[in-house]
Amino acid sequence: MQRYRLLDAEVRYIMRIQWAIVRNSSYYANNCLLLRRNYLIMKRTEEDLLDDCMSGDTIDRFEKNFAIIENPVMKKERNYPLRSNTVVSIIILSGSIECVVDMKELRIDEPGMLLILPSQIVERLSFDNGFRGYCFIMGASFLTNSMAMEHTITVVVNIRKTGFYPMDEQVIGVMVNYMRMVQGVLRTEGNNFKREIIIHLTIAYYYGLGTCIHKTDSADKTASRYGEIADRFIELVRESCHIHRDMEFYSETLCLSAKHINLAVKNITGDNAMKWIERYTVLRAKSILKTTSLSISEIAYELNFPTPSDFGKYFKKFTGSSPKAFRNS
Repeated sequence: MQRYRLLDAEVRYIMRIQWAIVRNSSYYANNCLLLRRNYLIMKRTEEDLLDDCMSGDTIDRFEKNFAIIENPVMKKERNYPLRSNTVVSIIILSGSIECVVDMKELRIDEPGMLLILPSQIVERLSFDNGFRGYCFIMGASFLTNSMAMEHTITVVVNIRKTGFYPMDEQVIGVMVNYMRMVQGVLRTEGNNFKREIIIHLTIAYYYGLGTCIHKTDSADKTASRYGEIADRFIELVRESCHIHRDMEFYSETLCLSAKHINLAVKNITGDNAMKWIERYTVLRAKSILKTTSLSISEIAYELNFPTPSDFGKYFKKFTGSSPKAFRNS
């Protein structure tokens, strides 16, 4: 578990939030919460906890935010959700994977690629004994600072919706060649252009993936209007549930009535809109409880609850246990 030391600056942020609540100023409180959240993000390293619990036949790293693991295995299983802060690309050559990402359960036993993006929530990830393939882990800062690419939004939305992409032998061969070329670069001593080479190879890799991703995207264009609304709503919930748990925000942002959103989400998923807000809020809370040393009070403010007591009641309502009991389990 990562340990964070509470600094004076953080204490001041918390005091400002508490004072904002006393003054009943939601605008001021939200600004303080954003400052607090950004401060915590700055303190975290780019080494993702997924990376920390993986091992493999070989591990090649570059700086702190880029790694290729050949034939990965999980060093330890996790029984709680983890909010990824990296791009994880897993190439399956043989064997199988079981995973739960953003509440979607997958068992993959065919050649292809699984993609997990920053902010997606991983509840389970395991490889069987016969798994052969590669795991490519890239920090979000490497992606945003080094690889500005066009058509990003379309690709990202499709990845969140699909996750796994079956691939034929030819495409798999191209993916494996990329991995081997990068391994060769990383293992070469005295190369002063490693970063530049890796960046350009990786850009080519992701543009190559775009062909597979856009094929899936074009097949989905017959989806109903309800499907589009549900996708946009769930995407927004994933990004905003830590601050907004009221339908008014989602209605205003999507420029649709709450009734219309609820009808679309219910029609496509079988559950109403509030159910999805509750699910993602609880998943986010579980992830923070298990992967940080923030106090219960700090987590309550991080998730925009008026008081720690309100957070505790909300969490227990949906999990059956208190935040403290869940953290200690």
